Amino acid sequence: MLKETFESIAAAARTVFHNWKSTLLIAIVYAALLAVLYFFVVIREATFVQVTLTFASAIVAPLLFFVLQAMIASDAVEASTGSMVRRALTSFWKLILVTLPLIALAILIVYLLGKAQARFDANVSNAAAALPRRVSSLANAGDATPPIDWKAASLSTLRYLAFGLVLPLAAIHLWLATAQEGLGPAVKKLKTLLARTFAPQSILIYVMGFLVFAVIPYFLLFKTVSTKHAWLEIALMVARLAIVFALTLFGWVMTVKAISLWSASPPLSTTQPDPAVEAV
Repeated sequence: MLKETFESIAAAARTVFHNWKSTLLIAIVYAALLAVLYFFVVIREATFVQVTLTFASAIVAPLLFFVLQAMIASDAVEASTGSMVRRALTSFWKLILVTLPLIALAILIVYLLGKAQARFDANVSNAAAALPRRVSSLANAGDATPPIDWKAASLSTLRYLAFGLVLPLAAIHLWLATAQEGLGPAVKKLKTLLARTFAPQSILIYVMGFLVFAVIPYFLLFKTVSTKHAWLEIALMVARLAIVFALTLFGWVMTVKAISLWSASPPLSTTQPDPAVEAV
């Protein structure tokens, strides 16, 4: 299992660098998405033009997101850049439709976790804020460690598992099936896709990709390096942002491609055929 998983990841990484034209187009769309999200955050709703730009950004950002995912999913099955772009532009709306149930499920999870938090009187935000203090206190043997709020920790774990693992991994499999086979066949084989989503190889590929596109960029982005030289600090900040951009894009594309390669490979048979049956 581990050998097949690492082979899929290595083959996906080689494909990302080999198809550099497709990767460049995906990077341009990703940069456009980040720019739209930035303008959506910084633009203030004061004038008519600003309000219009805010609404336009709220519409364009989801469209760019699903076009980006359609390009990544299509790049996993298309050899040429032109066919990838055509497939993405004509099928991104299918990814929107197939994602709507996951969005509804995400809203339901948020609602249920909120009700559970109110019922058990668990302050999840305080528990998350206390985690760094607990880690630092564990490093010092003489410090008294604060007690763990198990209710808040359990709710935080469920939230992170739902939004960091289950929903994104299910979305990847749905997007790949929709891009490769179409919306109808993907919906018909939904039960098979869900079973494949939580296969050990699928989870392992996603976890390793998560380290690249989420964990490492997080520490690079929020771990600041102070220096007395202003220009050096600006250069370090720009370098960190560029590395974060590259890692998030490369890690996500590699993860989707690796899952696509693993899904396309036929499963190995665990039983040996009967020689008498073969002779017949």
